[in-house]
Amino acid sequence: MKNNFTLKLLALFLFIGFQSYAQQPDSDDIYGVGDRKNEIRLDVFDAAFFSALDFSYERVDDTAIGYGASLFVNLKDPKDDAAYYEKFAFTPFFRFYFFNKEDYGAKGLFVEVFSKFASGENPDDLQEDYFDAALGVAIGKKWVNKRGFMLEISLGGGRNIGLDDNSPEFTFRGGISLGYRF
Repeated sequence: MKNNFTLKLLALFLFIGFQSYAQQPDSDDIYGVGDRKNEIRLDVFDAAFFSALDFSYERVDDTAIGYGASLFVNLKDPKDDAAYYEKFAFTPFFRFYFFNKEDYGAKGLFVEVFSKFASGENPDDLQEDYFDAALGVAIGKKWVNKRGFMLEISLGGGRNIGLDDNSPEFTFRGGISLGYRF
């Protein structure tokens, strides 16, 4: 009888012990991004060297996918500074993140597909304005620390689809951005 009671007590302790170590994943953190699924960024390279603002917003749904849009505004007249012929651009994008082995998701190497809607001045004849759309790809790398601050470097390009005869044939996308994930 004493031996049976000891076995029951041991089974009770083991059951309680296993229950105390069982952990349910937090439903908000099943992909490793936690509650922070929104990002804002500023392309500091454009802001520092070309007097242009390029703001981006990205929504991160899991460790491998993100989507968002960028808004580019050239603060200088293209006639004065031919670094950018675009005056304004809106760029929706979709990203695939690769080789992500870290707990805090949607960072590391990425490939991006984008469409770009831009207006500017023709690089050959700066008197002619244009509006065109482009499709393209970019590649980059994103670093995010545990507090949500980020650094991103990317480079890519695309081809204008020819809505306007005055537009350039190719478009550029890329830069060095600083941002915050919230």
